[in-house]
Amino acid sequence: MFKRMLRNLTRPAHRPVKMLPVVACVPGVDVWFLRFAFAFLAHLQQGGHVVDRLSGKCVGNPAGPSFNFDHMSGGPLLWAPDLAPSRHLFIGHTVCPGFDRISSQFDWWASTPFSAPGYDYLHDGINYGHVPVDLAPHAFVSVSVGDVDAAAWTRAGQRMVLVYGDPIQHAVGCFANLRNQVRPARGQPGEPPPMDWTFHEYLLKRALPSYAKMFISYQAMAQAAPGAVHIVPEDALRAEPARILSSLLSHLKLDRWQSSPIDVVADLSRREHIMAIERELGRSLTGSRGGRRKVAGSVQETVAWAARDPNLRREALSSLASMGVDAGYFREAPVARSLRGDAAATGGV
Repeated sequence: MFKRMLRNLTRPAHRPVKMLPVVACVPGVDVWFLRFAFAFLAHLQQGGHVVDRLSGKCVGNPAGPSFNFDHMSGGPLLWAPDLAPSRHLFIGHTVCPGFDRISSQFDWWASTPFSAPGYDYLHDGINYGHVPVDLAPHAFVSVSVGDVDAAAWTRAGQRMVLVYGDPIQHAVGCFANLRNQVRPARGQPGEPPPMDWTFHEYLLKRALPSYAKMFISYQAMAQAAPGAVHIVPEDALRAEPARILSSLLSHLKLDRWQSSPIDVVADLSRREHIMAIERELGRSLTGSRGGRRKVAGSVQETVAWAARDPNLRREALSSLASMGVDAGYFREAPVARSLRGDAAATGGV
C-alpha cells in the first residue's frame, strides 16, 4: 500500500492544464507570503486545519487533516481544487500570459535579455509536461503554455495578478546578489564584467531593463485585455495583507472561498509565524528568506546611499518611462495608489 501511495505522489496528473490563474511577483517580492496564504486558504477550504505556532490556536476544522509542510516546496503550481475551477494556481515569476501577441509593440523587448534566469517561468522553454505542484495528490502536471497564453485573450477565467516592489530596491537586491555570486557573471562582448560595474551602471544597464521587461507585459495586457490583470504594489500588501489578499481572490474569480478566514490566513502567513514553524521543524521552509536578508545586509553603504538619492530615482523613473512603463506606479505612495485602484474597480471615487 505504501508503494502505491508513493507512486501516486510521484506521477503526473493526466489532464494538461489549459487555463491557469497567475499570481506573479517581480523578483525580490516576498513570494512565499503569497504561497503560504493561498496554500493555507486552499487547505482550510478542503476541511483541514492549521495550528498557529505562536498562539496555539487551531484554525479550521480540528477533526480535519493538519497542514503538511513536507508538501510545500515552492511549486510554482499550487493545488487548490476548492478555490479555482482550473484546480491549479501559478504563484511565482513569469511574464504575463498572452503578452507574446503584442510584445512586438515594444521594439526593445525581444532584444533585451533578463539580467538573470528565473524571471519568466512559463516561457523559459523548460519541460512543461512535468511542472511541480504543491499540496496535490500528484507531484507534477502538464501545462499547455500555448493554451494558457491564448486563454488570456479568449477566456474570462484566465486572470493574472502582478505584485511589484520598488524598482530601485529591486536593483539594490539584484546588485547585492551579483556581488555575492560564487561564480561571477560574464559581461557582453566588448564590455567589462558586471562585477566591475558601479551600482549606477548596473541599475541602468541590467536591473531596470529586466524590471521593465516583466512589468510592461502586465501593464500592456491590462490595457489590451481590460479586466484580466490586477497590478498591486507590495507595500500595500504589507500594510493591509487581509484587504489586498481579498482583492486578489476577487480579481482571480476564486469565488469558492469564505471571506471570514482571510484575516486569519494573512496572520498565519506572516514571517514571524513561518519562522516559528521552521524552528519547530528544524529546517527552512523557504530557503531564500534567510539568504535574502544576509545578501541585502551585505550591500555596501555607498550603494544603499545611492539608492536613496532623489536624482538617481528621477533618472531611473525616466529610464522606465522611456521603455513605456507608467512611472506613475512608482511616483505615488503605493498604498494610496492601491486604494484608488480598488475604488475605481468597485465604482467608487
